[in-house]
Amino acid sequence: MTTTLGIDIGSHTIKLIEITQEKGVCTLRAAGSMLSPEKDSAPNTSSDVEQLVYVIRQLVADTGAKSENVMLAFPESKVFTRVIEVPNLSKRELMSAIQYEAEQYIPLPLDQVNIDYTVLRDAKTTPDKKMEILLVGAPKNLIDRSMHVLDDCDLLPVAAETEILASGRAVFPSVSHLSTFMLISSGAQTTDIAIFRKGIISFARSIAVGGEALSRSLVQSLDFSFAQAEEYKKTYGLSKDVLEGKLVVAMEPIMATLVAEIKRAVAFFGEKHKEERIESIVLAGGTAKMPGLVSFLTEAIGIETQLANPWKNIVKETRFAVLDQEGPVFTVAVGLALRAV
Repeated sequence: MTTTLGIDIGSHTIKLIEITQEKGVCTLRAAGSMLSPEKDSAPNTSSDVEQLVYVIRQLVADTGAKSENVMLAFPESKVFTRVIEVPNLSKRELMSAIQYEAEQYIPLPLDQVNIDYTVLRDAKTTPDKKMEILLVGAPKNLIDRSMHVLDDCDLLPVAAETEILASGRAVFPSVSHLSTFMLISSGAQTTDIAIFRKGIISFARSIAVGGEALSRSLVQSLDFSFAQAEEYKKTYGLSKDVLEGKLVVAMEPIMATLVAEIKRAVAFFGEKHKEERIESIVLAGGTAKMPGLVSFLTEAIGIETQLANPWKNIVKETRFAVLDQEGPVFTVAVGLALRAV
């Protein structure tokens, strides 16, 4: 029996999922979330790390999680992810090409970054006979901090990946009938956009637009406190029937930015893959649950939009029934826990 923890350390909440696999059956064993520590200290200071360790320890204790093995995700906004194309190369030639591409796309000295890559498609399977490579670079200080936190929690890091890859793994069983789908993971501070073809990532980027930006727009336009703005956003969202439609008007500039970025990604994909189309948009992340967002994006983009469902093919006891509606929130953590099972 394999048991793994997926821990998603978000800017607003920390989510934990524990999944076991036995004889091909995945079973949810523990789940929970807690608010992330307040940012009253500078990142990477001893106080910052101590607060994070305290919350994770408490979350593990409260959920009753048993495994010490942890899969961890890095935010797309803090790592460098790019799908690149290279000619059909030998392994040695590919290493040189990866080094060259990393120098072009990673805006940090390479001695400060850990670089990894995965061959997504070899040259035999692509129309233009080129290899498609997923290139990922993670700052060493980000990795060191994460390892320090887990070590202080008495947890064992098994592997790490980007949040969007974990999310893609979690939602794929529910959309496996689609050839191509777009995954939009919208959190408190950022929104990640990715396109998957036959279950393999083809495009990824992160933009600095998230739930907090929507709340700030309500604060500025309607003179709400931030707490009031959060409550109205979560309760009414993009409803035009509340406050004479002022909520929608206030959030319109932020939503326009998001829509423009999504359309840009759709156009990029369409230019590259003229014979294919994006069949659905899948929404993940805490902001995905905002009322009216699904219908808004369906209308604005012209592509059917749905909420992420990471629970397909996972056996859950009745005590976890409350999580049925929380799928978008736990997508990253579920995807992480599924990686090792």
